[in-house]
Amino acid sequence: MKKVTRRENILKSYHHEVPYFIPYYSDCDFCLPSALEEGPTQLGSSKDGWGVTWLLLEGQPGPIQDEKVPFVLQDITQWKEVVHFPDVETYDWEGCAAKDTASWDRENRISNVVLVNGMWERFYALCGFENALCNLLIEPEASFELMSAIADHKITYLRKIAQYYKPDKIQLHDDYGTEKSLFMSIDTWREIMKPNLKKIVDACHELGMIYEHHSCGYIYPLLDDFIELGIDAWNPVQYTNNPDKVMEKCQGKLTLVGAFNDRIYVNPTATDEEKKASIDHAVETFGKTGSWVPMPSVGDEYQQYLSDRIYEFNKPKYDELGLTGPLYERVEVRKEDLYTSPENINNI
Repeated sequence: MKKVTRRENILKSYHHEVPYFIPYYSDCDFCLPSALEEGPTQLGSSKDGWGVTWLLLEGQPGPIQDEKVPFVLQDITQWKEVVHFPDVETYDWEGCAAKDTASWDRENRISNVVLVNGMWERFYALCGFENALCNLLIEPEASFELMSAIADHKITYLRKIAQYYKPDKIQLHDDYGTEKSLFMSIDTWREIMKPNLKKIVDACHELGMIYEHHSCGYIYPLLDDFIELGIDAWNPVQYTNNPDKVMEKCQGKLTLVGAFNDRIYVNPTATDEEKKASIDHAVETFGKTGSWVPMPSVGDEYQQYLSDRIYEFNKPKYDELGLTGPLYERVEVRKEDLYTSPENINNI
């Protein structure tokens, strides 16, 4: 059997196959395009390219909208007159791409560009979350039109990213659920969101990139739709969705990125043995099914245990394939590499 690189291996997972060994999430280089104006530009209060004012304080895990500043969009029916779409042609795509991708290892890893504020997140950033939900019900036609325009604008990003960054994968962030339910009815999601999400997914594929959708919360009811849309991967597959059940339903059709019992690591009554057992279960179960990339959402204190368990699972496979060298040795997890560290939270 020919020797395989970590890049070839993780691509098998993203193509809904059983990889040669369990990939690490670190087998993927990523960046947020520094040219884009999609969030805060500094600590404190600042505006993005859409005119939305964000608040980011020291130690805060992520930005929120500044409640002291009126929403950009007060009347959904007036969106054409009010909403400002940033001019992507004015961005220094070539310079930013050179800087953002300078450390990428395209031979051994896949490359990933992260886009925050997907259609729904940008929609409610413009008008406020409660107002956005009301708009979907009261003004569905205007809501669909604005959602469609936002989707088209995201596609202009995709074209520039494909041209200048040339990544293997796009990871678009758009949360659709709470811990217990979707934000909206499934019929409303299918009427207003789904056709526009399809445009984005199709454009991504036409440009030769894998499409990974980040969506927190309970979105299990959307899985058939995700598969129908051709979404390649979903993260983080939080425990509220029952990852075992999701894998059973989606294996070979949708790659799961994450799929750990994230709730157990914030449960003060959970024991050390229970937390480790949940990792053992994921590694032993999903490591054999394929269509899985273990994004390490298991709490900082268990990152090393997860890394070691994956190494133990992989070691016989490395030996069989004749894989040696630094890329195939036990990984020492550093604080700055932790998925939940402040440095990474603020950048993802």
